[in-house]
Amino acid sequence: MSDHVATHAGAPPRTPSISTPTSVGPRLSADQIAAFRRDGYLLVGGLSTPEEVAGLHTLYDRLFSERRGWENGDLFDMVDRDDANRAPVLPQMLWPSRYEPALTKTKLALSARSIAEQLLGNKIENILEHAIMKPPFSVAETPWHQDDAFAHTSSMFTESISIWMPLQDVTVASGCMRYIRGSNLGPLFPHRSPNNDPRIHGLELASPPDLTNCVAVPMPAGSAVIHHSRTIHGAGSNSGDQPRRAYILGYAVKTGPRQFLTRDYPWNLEKQTAREQREMAALPPLQRTARRLRRLLRGQKF
Repeated sequence: MSDHVATHAGAPPRTPSISTPTSVGPRLSADQIAAFRRDGYLLVGGLSTPEEVAGLHTLYDRLFSERRGWENGDLFDMVDRDDANRAPVLPQMLWPSRYEPALTKTKLALSARSIAEQLLGNKIENILEHAIMKPPFSVAETPWHQDDAFAHTSSMFTESISIWMPLQDVTVASGCMRYIRGSNLGPLFPHRSPNNDPRIHGLELASPPDLTNCVAVPMPAGSAVIHHSRTIHGAGSNSGDQPRRAYILGYAVKTGPRQFLTRDYPWNLEKQTAREQREMAALPPLQRTARRLRRLLRGQKF
């Protein structure tokens, strides 16, 4: 593949039908909230409709087939070095609604925000939106990690969650999410770049986790699994003949039980990815200079 964003020849594709939200989504019980606090994850159903999921399925595939966001660093390989001349091993896209605004108007998105407010309160901020396309017959696994490991001193958030929503039924064989139950109550463990290569975007635990309390979470399309940013999690490979499509929204608050991060983690300071280089090159000159200054002050490599 080339490193430019592909476009369709002829007339633009028709935008799939997205259902008009009629409710704020599922309401969590006191027992569910307690289970989330205890286990670090929670499976919830009823976030969307089959009709909306079908429309999102089409929209999602178009985003990846057209390589939206590649030039801005929003599309990249999570577990291998970026290479413009080949397909990513495990493609990930940041902020896909920049390229398909319809994503912000779905029942799925409203349901996710409603769940986040029930868990974190109404002063939440949407700090993350990304899509992960795990190819069929893929050996690539999502490494074991904790989302807190990606934080920088500039993050300024103390409590965050991710809401992981599949756009098709997901099984153990197709790469469902896996969690270490209760790890949200423990420490943040040391991380590293996959294969100890700082040119790769992703992170993994420096030492394999204890799998005694490992739980796999298969689920149907239209449902979601919510996890805390301290929960150790990963996902298996996709041995099926269809892509495994996951859409993730993250929310955070600036008040909570954790302290603000005062020092950047060494595994983030060493990163030197092609994704960041593309992102930097796409910025206006003044913003690019400011970004470089912030990186210098943090001690981050160039």
